[in-house]
Order: sequence, then C-alpha cells, then structure tokens
Amino acid sequence: MKANIAVIGLGRFGLDLVESLSKKDIEVMAIDVNEQAVEKALVFTPYAYICDSTDEEALKEVGISNVDKVIIAAGQSDRLTLASTIMTIIKVKHLGVKSIIVRIDDESYQETMMLVGATQAVSPLKIASETMATKITSDNIVDYFNISDDFCAYELELPENFKTLPIVDLSTHCKYKMNILVIYRNGNPIIPTHKDTLIEKDHIYVFGRRAEMEKIANFFRRYLM
Repeated sequence: MKANIAVIGLGRFGLDLVESLSKKDIEVMAIDVNEQAVEKALVFTPYAYICDSTDEEALKEVGISNVDKVIIAAGQSDRLTLASTIMTIIKVKHLGVKSIIVRIDDESYQETMMLVGATQAVSPLKIASETMATKITSDNIVDYFNISDDFCAYELELPENFKTLPIVDLSTHCKYKMNILVIYRNGNPIIPTHKDTLIEKDHIYVFGRRAEMEKIANFFRRYLM
C-alpha cells in the first residue's frame, strides 16, 4: 500500500519536497492558499488543492484526515506566518493525523511546535549547513545523512592510493565502531561480508556515532599505500 503524505506550504522548500516525494512510491497531497503555487504542484501530483490550512472545515474537505503523515513546510518569517503554522498544527492534530512534521527556521520555536501537537520539528537550514560544513572539512566525504542526534551515515570515497583492506581486518586497524552498509565499486553495489575487501576508489556508506564520524573519515583518508 502506498504511503499518503500531505505537504502544507508550497514555497520553494515545499515544492521541492512534493517533487521528491512524487518520485517515490508515495501518494502526495499538496496544499497552499496560493493558487499559483498549487498550479506548480499539479506538475508532480494530481492531489493539489487551494486551501487555507488554518480552516479546519477546508482541511476536512480536501481529505487531510486520510493521510498517514502531514509535513508543514511553510517557514516562520514573521508573527503572522508563525501563528499560521501553530494553528495549522492544532487543526491537523484535531482532525486525527498522528504524524505531524513541521519545518522550523528558528530552533527556539521547537518546544512551542511540539507543545501544540507536532510530533517532529525539522530545521532544513541546520541540516543544510551541517551537510555543507561536513563536506568542506573532509574532502573524502561525498554526502552526509542525519539518522538521529547520536548516529549518522557518511558516503565516503576511498582515495586512489588507498591501501587494500580486508573488511575482516577493519576492527584491528580502526579503533572506532562502525558498520559499512554498502560498497559501490564501478557503479555496482556490493553488500559487504567478512570476505570482501576495500580498495581504492570504492564509494562506501558508513554508519556510526556522529561524535566519531570525522575520525572514521580521517582513518580512511590516511590509510594509504
């Protein structure tokens, strides 16, 4: 069964989200009070509606109660939009939606959003800045994925002169706890076992504690022939 997700607020971030979700096996509902924004969303989903998200009856009419998850993607650039976000959370919760994710532009808003009914608060700006900082400071990090406050996953590219390293010997050479989730070699995925070996130019996805990830990345960068 397809997941059903509603995105409320079709600014640049919201539209990008609708586009990304539409490419997955997900039924996306897109909602905004602005007609032009809704027209843009119709390119990605047939379920795009002009609707005031602070109006409970209007939300009920478009079927918000039938979705599995609501993402409130509008920002909070002033008091009016902040109040609108809070009212939207309250209305969506009242209509029975169990999972409500809200975008926050200021982390000081997080507690308020959770108190009024959001189940998760996400700061796209913080995620983007952390990702950029991580890539800038470690030249072998290709991408970065936040998993939780304590854990994350990195995509690393092993350098050309990387010393061949059997995975079974990894714990002997690197004192940090990690799991290699997948190896991409010449574009082909390999699910690693203790029999596999890491070689130069491999792209690897490493899962571990956030506090140790920079040290893990440094280990792979310096393990050279």
